[in-house]
Amino acid sequence: MNKLITTIACLICCIVYTQAQNKNNMLSKKEQSIAAISMYAARGNQDSLKVILARGLDCGLTVSEEKEVLTQLYAYCGFPRSMGALVTLMNLTKERAAQGIKDEAGREPSPVKSSDMFVVGGQNQLKLFGRPALGEVLTFAPALDQFLKAHLFGDIFSRDNLDWRTRELSTVAALSVLDGVKNELNTHIAHAKHNGVTQAQIDEVLIMAARCRNGMVFSESDEPAKTFQTDPTITVRKVFYKNRYDIMLCAEMYLPKDFNEAQHYAALIIGHPFGAVKEQCSGLYAQEMARRGYVTLAFDASYQGESGGEPRHTVSPDALVEDFSASVDWLGLQPFIDRNRIGVIGICGSGGFSVCAASLDPRIKALATVSMYDMGRATRNGLGDSMTDEQRRKLLDEVAEQRWKEAETGEARIRFGTPEKLLGNANAVQKEFFDYYRNPLRGYHPRYQGIRFTSQAALMNFYPFAMIKEISPRPVLFIAGEHAHSRYFSEDAYQEASEPKELYIVPGANHVDLYDRMDKIPFEKISEFFWYALR
Repeated sequence: MNKLITTIACLICCIVYTQAQNKNNMLSKKEQSIAAISMYAARGNQDSLKVILARGLDCGLTVSEEKEVLTQLYAYCGFPRSMGALVTLMNLTKERAAQGIKDEAGREPSPVKSSDMFVVGGQNQLKLFGRPALGEVLTFAPALDQFLKAHLFGDIFSRDNLDWRTRELSTVAALSVLDGVKNELNTHIAHAKHNGVTQAQIDEVLIMAARCRNGMVFSESDEPAKTFQTDPTITVRKVFYKNRYDIMLCAEMYLPKDFNEAQHYAALIIGHPFGAVKEQCSGLYAQEMARRGYVTLAFDASYQGESGGEPRHTVSPDALVEDFSASVDWLGLQPFIDRNRIGVIGICGSGGFSVCAASLDPRIKALATVSMYDMGRATRNGLGDSMTDEQRRKLLDEVAEQRWKEAETGEARIRFGTPEKLLGNANAVQKEFFDYYRNPLRGYHPRYQGIRFTSQAALMNFYPFAMIKEISPRPVLFIAGEHAHSRYFSEDAYQEASEPKELYIVPGANHVDLYDRMDKIPFEKISEFFWYALR
């Protein structure tokens, strides 16, 4: 619960800066609270809503204001959601009173003198929209026009304990976390702007909504530290975009020093190791390549980190391959990106997924893999192809049994590639990963949370090199450590790939050294490769 309170508080304070924004344009803390209240009320998440309501009261909202927000929302997200949220607020105020907390009641709305609310609502609607409300649907269903004017814009919008700007802000926030209401959301964004909400404030609400949808609650300033030393000369922007499975991906875009929106840059997409997150080595690679003049994008894979996807920690090879193409989609729409100069770096497990993506997506103009794993082969054959047929069948039996358990209880079994504690009989590979993922001085990050055990069946049927020859004539660079236990994955992929291709072996390096050892990672080699490949 303490974690929930801390993280929800961070959501309320969520502020994301872009070049189009400045402090004077941002929502106030009260407005941030109203937006967050509207989002969690619309989602029906009462536990989180309770924390947000309390924070709103603590930052100066009155009980009347919060009650009014939740009352109005019934017109946009339904009576049950509104009623449930009001019950949560009612019980919260009782609890706070019992604790000796005296919340300001706030004023009730002034009485409306007119008895014809249809006329009043029509007048309010005209002022609110700046134009008459028109549309075929209102002619098709005239009762809807009656209800909108008399009740929503008459009875509700005549209540003056919230101004119209705040009401539209609340409406936009609620609609932004609901599915299937894109047209209504765009309409109310226009209404909000007409009533004084700025584009920067709309952007802030939409970013809060993306975090809310994905279960993300940390603001930029309150996020856990990255596992590498950040470079203050490199600007980092958090961005959101969807893949073709409608999963919202979260990524961080690293911009070169002296970045100029008017220029056209080559771009690199960086995929993290299997089960990892963008705050670890993929972010380090993104930062280092941005220092060399590229716009880079380090993303969290579907179902992992701050990206969306349910159920959490699922592994879908199709989705993990698609994530690279979705990243190409997003980058190619940015005005400062040359869409004909987009490359990919895949690290560890993402190396295999990126090979598959480049095989299928010719927009990826060049590919480099680092310490690559073929997760399909590793799962069905074991490391070094040591798994027997009997062991494979036993693993599939365990997966099948676990599916029965999850179907019955809904409780997932999470598998970590790295144990939380290193046992005395741990082998060299386990020790190598442990020294990175469980070491707070190297790669430990709280968002590294493992994968579902049942995902191994899908991985067994994944063959990322099936179409590797299709990458040609686009160039591929395979990088592996001299002593890496995974080296054979890169060597075999190199043999299967067509020219132009290169296999680069890093002297003295093991698999994990190429995650973060700055004296081992051949950044100059990588930079040289992409300089020629993306000319």
